[in-house]
Amino acid sequence: MGSHIKCSLNGKIATLTLSRADEGNRLSNAMALDLIAALDAAQACPVVVLRAEGNDFCLGRDMQPPPPGSNVSAIDVLRDDAAPMMALYEAFRRRKDPVIGLVQGKAWGIGMVLSSLCDLTLAEAGSSFRLRELERGIPPCIAMAPLLDKMPAKALGYLVLSAEEMDAQTALMFGVVSTIVPAGQLEASAANLAQRLLAFPPEAVAAVKLYLATSPRHQAASAENFGASLLANVLASRASHAPT
Repeated sequence: MGSHIKCSLNGKIATLTLSRADEGNRLSNAMALDLIAALDAAQACPVVVLRAEGNDFCLGRDMQPPPPGSNVSAIDVLRDDAAPMMALYEAFRRRKDPVIGLVQGKAWGIGMVLSSLCDLTLAEAGSSFRLRELERGIPPCIAMAPLLDKMPAKALGYLVLSAEEMDAQTALMFGVVSTIVPAGQLEASAANLAQRLLAFPPEAVAAVKLYLATSPRHQAASAENFGASLLANVLASRASHAPT
C-alpha cells in the first residue's frame, strides 16, 4: 500500500493503519485510493481493524475548496472531490465481514465519517467528533450521507450547522460509535472483540452485517449522489465568480 496506509496481518485479522500522524492523519485522495485497495485486498480476512497512529484518528481531508475565480466546474468537483470519497464508501459496503474502527483523539470531517463507516467502532474516552466544513464554505452533504441512518436528523443538523465538537458520550448516544473504552485500552479492547467475532460462525456474522447494511430506511448510494451534486454545484458556483 501507499506510504500513509500501513497493512499488517495477524492470523485472520487484517489491520489497516492511517500513518500520517504528523499531519493529523488527514486523508488525501491518494490515501483514500490506497485504503480502498487495502480493504479489497483484505476480503479474505474475517475481521479488519482500522486504526490510526498518533494522537488523533483523523482531522479531515487534505483538500481545499476551489478559490473564487478559479473557474472550476461542477464536473471537476465531482471528479476530484466527491468521487474518491464515494469510491471509499463503496469499498466499505463491498466488505461482507466486519470492520472494527478504533478512534482516539479527534475524528473530524472524513475522520468522523470513517468511524461511522466501520461496523463496530471503539472510541477512546476523551475523543471528539466534528463536521466543521461550513467554516470553509463547504456543505458537507457527502459526509452526512453515511450518518443519515445513524443520527437523528436534528442532531445531525445541529452538528453540521453549529460546527461544534461532539464528545464520545454523545457520539455513543447518537449511534456514531459502538462503545467507549478507557484511555490506553483501544488496542486490547479491539483484540478481544476481534477474537470474539472469530469465535462465531462466519456466515452468521456476515448475515448480521448484511442485514444491518441493507435494512435502514435511507439508500446510502442515493444519499451520496445527492450530496455530491449539492457539493459540486455550490463549490462550482463560487469558483465561477472572481473575488470582488
